[in-house]
Amino acid sequence: MTYYVEKKLSLGSIRFGVGRRRTAETVDDSPELSTGAAGEFIRQRNEGFYFGGEDRLSKPVVPELPSIRSTPFWTSITERRGLLGLAAAGGVLFLLGVAVLANHQPAGWVEVILGLALIGVPIGLTAQERKKLREGEERMRAEREAIEKRHREMLTAYTAALERVQHDHSDEALQQLVNEHPDLPYNVWSPGARRVILLIGFDELAGKGVSHADEVARIMDRVSRAAGLTPEHQAGVKMNLYSTLVWHLLADDRFGPAQQKQLAAIREAFGITDIEIPEKHSIEQFERLRGITTANLPRQKCAIPLGFNEYCIHQTQSDQGLLYITNKQLAVQGKKLRQHALRALSEVTVIGDESVIVTRDTDTKKDVRLKVEDPIYTAAMIDFASSIDERPRGFA
Repeated sequence: MTYYVEKKLSLGSIRFGVGRRRTAETVDDSPELSTGAAGEFIRQRNEGFYFGGEDRLSKPVVPELPSIRSTPFWTSITERRGLLGLAAAGGVLFLLGVAVLANHQPAGWVEVILGLALIGVPIGLTAQERKKLREGEERMRAEREAIEKRHREMLTAYTAALERVQHDHSDEALQQLVNEHPDLPYNVWSPGARRVILLIGFDELAGKGVSHADEVARIMDRVSRAAGLTPEHQAGVKMNLYSTLVWHLLADDRFGPAQQKQLAAIREAFGITDIEIPEKHSIEQFERLRGITTANLPRQKCAIPLGFNEYCIHQTQSDQGLLYITNKQLAVQGKKLRQHALRALSEVTVIGDESVIVTRDTDTKKDVRLKVEDPIYTAAMIDFASSIDERPRGFA
């Protein structure tokens, strides 16, 4: 079975294969991190699989102003409940008139004509209103184009100042960034600013080293203030950088004493407390897996019937009931017992941001999706259990 962990980071999602975790004593003592100057993953080991995703923080884009041309005609009618009710009444009268005519009673023509009139009134009124709006938009088009042009110019100048400050942290470059701050909604330009500041942090940390992490933090804070970020986003960018460092080390299976010392120094410089670390639970699960093999798997008591030579390895609470992992199956005890043979499970993936385990049962051709408190550890137990060699000793 193949076992993956997926996690969304600021510069894209990562997906890495989880092999047998080494003991803490066998992790290298190199102070080098597994993250490069551009925030990329740099593998220090040859084992394992790793896949990177696309940049999540996008560049600023000028928002489009709403136009009546982009609003469907039917939407214009449904937005006005009075007209919609009038059209509905007309439809009822029309159908009644058709029913009367079907019985060969000419009086039905009155209801048909009246119904069509009631249907036509909302359509006509809406068409006239949209025509007036279009005429008004044409008159304001030049003004709107001038506003959009000014917005684009502001964003272009601000983006150019951001690109300059990415490599030039002088007072002059920072003042230019302050001067070019766009008069636009915060959510339009802030993602691009956060991305540049994050890249500055990676570049400075790679160049100066962890021993100068306090200087890296000061540079990031200065640029954040000049860029106009809120205090929450200033702290958030540093947290995003730290999270990337942690997950790259976990993906590289290099979260040992030497690396933990480096991370502690970065936390202190960045003002991150132990309580604030979002990866704390994930780290604990990876640490629990150190040194575990198929030969020393834990044993537990299961409250489900077990077959011949079957024993329980792990149990935990899921969103669908108690989850049991044995050397033969994955079972979920909800309103009824659902069982999945391990031989039928192709691969298991942990979606880290949702605490979800996903695997596929090739017998039923359906995905098994479970939310659990310890997804990394639980998925590893599934992987271990599927790898147990049940053959008698000496069997060739």
